[in-house]
Amino acid sequence: MKSLDKLIDELMDDSVIKRYKKLEKIIDNDQKLNADYKKLLDLQKKMVIEREKNTKGFKLAKKNYDDAKDKVMDHLILSEYLDLLEEVNFDLDLVQKIVSQEINTDFE
Repeated sequence: MKSLDKLIDELMDDSVIKRYKKLEKIIDNDQKLNADYKKLLDLQKKMVIEREKNTKGFKLAKKNYDDAKDKVMDHLILSEYLDLLEEVNFDLDLVQKIVSQEINTDFE
């Protein structure tokens, strides 16, 4: 458990995660930014649902999402936030894979 706590502490001390959390607070406290971000997430959900259903509505849903994403990316804070979100998700995925491999190795 000490290793897990150490990993969590290291992650929370990472400059990328600190910046991500700072931007997240800014977005949460700004009604316009928050509304634009939530709209983007809603359109993303609709697009994924349409894609998974394999319906004709997918093209329109994708266009609506792409248009909203272009609008969001024009705002520097949201643009940086989304870039950092992608980086954080990649890092967390990598950590998850490493932990899974170590657990599997212990059971072999």
